[in-house]
This record gives sequence, C-alpha cells and structure tokens, in this order.
Amino acid sequence: MGLFKSLRGKIEVGTDNQGQGQEREEYSVYSSPSGPPPSHRNRNRGAENKDRDDDFTPPTGPPPSYRGQGQVHNNDAEEYVPPTGPPPSHSRRAEDQFVPPSGPPPSHNRRTDDDFLPPPGPPPASGSSNANPPPYHDWTVIPDTALLPPPPPLPQDYSPTNNATYDSAARAHEWCARNPVYTPSNPSHELQVLVNAGHITLEAPPGPLKRHVSTFRRTSPTTWRVGTQKNQQDAIILSSVPLYFACADSPLVTGRSKTTYFQIHIHRIQNANSGIAIGYAARPYPPWRLPGWHRASLGVHGDDGRRFVNDPWGGRDFVAAFRGNETIGIGMEFKAQEVAGRRVKTRVFVTRDGRADDRWGWEIDEERDERDEGVDGLMGEGDLYAAIGVFGEVEFEVTFGDSVR
Repeated sequence: MGLFKSLRGKIEVGTDNQGQGQEREEYSVYSSPSGPPPSHRNRNRGAENKDRDDDFTPPTGPPPSYRGQGQVHNNDAEEYVPPTGPPPSHSRRAEDQFVPPSGPPPSHNRRTDDDFLPPPGPPPASGSSNANPPPYHDWTVIPDTALLPPPPPLPQDYSPTNNATYDSAARAHEWCARNPVYTPSNPSHELQVLVNAGHITLEAPPGPLKRHVSTFRRTSPTTWRVGTQKNQQDAIILSSVPLYFACADSPLVTGRSKTTYFQIHIHRIQNANSGIAIGYAARPYPPWRLPGWHRASLGVHGDDGRRFVNDPWGGRDFVAAFRGNETIGIGMEFKAQEVAGRRVKTRVFVTRDGRADDRWGWEIDEERDERDEGVDGLMGEGDLYAAIGVFGEVEFEVTFGDSVR
C-alpha cells in the first residue's frame, strides 16, 4: 500500500518531460531493481546529476518491499524480536499471581483447626462405668400381644338390622333432660334380703306401649313370663326395685365387691323385625327406648349382638345374635380400686346357656368415643334396675336370684 502512494506522489510533481519521467519511473520500479525507489529520487528532475549511476545505486540492505521477508531490517528485527524470558502467559507476574500462599490452605488454617480439635483428655465414655453404649430397642422383634386385652371395638353409626327413628331419639333426649335420675335410695334390711333372694317384681310398659303385650305374669317368686305381638314397638320393662343399691352395696361402703345378675330364657323370636335387649338402667328411663341408648344405662341387643353404654348410635360389635331356645344372662361386678383415690371399678359380663367367656365381658370405663355420653351412673354411684327391651313378636322368661348362672 505504501508503494502506490509513493508512485502517485511522484507523478504530481511538475517536470520538463513528464512522459519521459513516467517511463523512467516505471522502469525503475518494474524493470531495474538497481535504481532507487521512487520515494528516494531527487525531487529536482530539471538538473542533471553529476553521476547518473549514483542515482540508481541501491542503498544497502534489502528494498522496502522485502522488509519483513527473508532478512529482517535492523529496526524491524528489534521490533519483532521476542523479549527474553517466558511468554506473557508464563511471566513472573502471572506466576506470582497463581503461586499458592505459604502454609495450609484456608480451610485448614489455625482458627478452623482450633474449632475442630477434640477436647483434651480421653473420650467421655472412656474410663467411666458406662463405657458401652446403651442397648437399643430391636424394632424387628414383634412383641407377643396374646396376653394383652383386645382393644375395644369401634363405635358404629347405626345397626345393620333394626334402627329407631331420629325423632324417637330426640324426644327421648328431651325427656331425660326433664326427668333427672333418682338419687340413690337407702333400702331396709328386709328389702335387701328379698332382692338377694330374687323376689323381684317386673313392671310392664306404661300406656299405649302395653297394648301389644300379650303375656305378662309371674310364674314363681323369682320368675316372670313375657310375650309380645308383632306390632309391638320399642319398649322397656324395668324391675320395681334396684338390683344394685349404691348406698348399701357399694364396695366403698361395705369394703367388699358386689355382683348382681339375672337371666332370660328365650322361647321365641318371630322374625328379623323382632328382638330382645337385656341390661341395666337407672330410673326414670324413657319407656319407648331400649336399654343402653341413654344416660345411666347399658344393654346387649339380641338382633345384632351389639352392646350399648349410654350410646344412642349404633353400639359396638360384641356377641352373636340371640337365638330361640337360648338362655342369656347378664351381670355387673363392682370392686373397689385404689387409683387416684378410692373409686369403684365396674365390669359387665354375659353368659350363654350357663357358659362364661372372657370375650363376653368389658370394662365400663373403657376407652370411649367423644360423641358418647360418658359412663355416669354406672360406676357404682347410683341405683341400677334390671332392664329388658322388646320390639316385635317375642316370648321369653325372666329369672332372678343369686342361684342362677
């Protein structure tokens, strides 16, 4: 690029014979390598040089067009000679930049070492009486639960067989609110003797509920015969006197346990829409409701075999349904217990045809559902009467007395 700049500049200079000068310039550039480059010629072309050969004597060294090729001019050589030492990427400055500092890396500095150094002395367990770690619990070993009592069955919302209406239950709750439970009575000695001997009187359902009671009579001092028709609605039959007197029978009063018991012998249950319930209840009790559905009452219902304790819902699974020609007994055991002060512990048990089974019993104060109405009146603090519920067409015999079981 520098070469053509020099050529144009030369043509623009005024001379006596421009054509001749141009020819010479072209010759000097393209034909005679011995002549000086145009940029080195004398700018006064009108005068003759003393020696024309001197004008065409090339200067020492290579021509400008060969600078940087082959042999290098001294200035260019100095310009392109690499500096001594390693290239910039390996200069001392770069080496200094990446040389790690003396001593341990930052993560192992003295301050960090101090933080993680163990405390002086032996480990805590060394030399002590508890040198071994405590034993761990082997969760792979499944404990034997055969000796543990079974968990209580879950409460149910309704019976799979027969259910009363919501209206009936609502009226009964209102009735109980208006008629609180009687306070415990203090029986005479004579009355206690008669009760213990089984000389108990039954009371038939009142008013319209008695309309479909076909049989209701005493067959012996300790036995009653009862029969109902198919249109019999829910009704309860109660004993006239308590089988358990809180003031006279409580273990907290007598210092000894008390057991009360009675049984029924079923002659006939007509169909699936008929049934018998057996249990205990405090007075007064809504006469159109079965035992176990309301406060201070419990019952085992023969149509579904479930047990009820102050439970107006569906009860809990318990035993097989009652059958015709079968004897069902129910008892309550009251015992004193020293737990957070003296109190009475109550257990209910059932017999079938004279046979007892641990599975046919439960603790009254077992785990309860939050919707249940508690166990008030059943823990030995109130009088309890024999209670028999009926509906539909049934026939049975009731027997009282300590001798039955």
